[in-house]
Amino acid sequence: MAAYLILISSAPDTKNFNRVFYTAGSLREDKNDVSLFFIQDGVRAAIDSDWPTKRELDKLINSGVKCYALDEDLRLRGFEKSILLSEIIPAGYNELVELMAAEGVSTLGAF
Repeated sequence: MAAYLILISSAPDTKNFNRVFYTAGSLREDKNDVSLFFIQDGVRAAIDSDWPTKRELDKLINSGVKCYALDEDLRLRGFEKSILLSEIIPAGYNELVELMAAEGVSTLGAF
């Protein structure tokens, strides 16, 4: 079993974002450890709203995918941590670097 950290920078209403969810789901179905880290416009998916991708995000979370959102990108877009989905972990650059540098973790590009 492998471990993957997937960085998502695209907004939730884009093809790239949907491609990331498909990739994460496929990796998880193969029993891999998968974490998503929302950065830049990707943090919009981490807020409590009715994005079309919300159902897919719920499926990923329920399958064991851990999700993080870069707190600085949330702040820059005017979002408070209090409006994050309860399953999303706010994290800073230090946590991102630690996740990327963790032994055995493969980081997949920023989509």
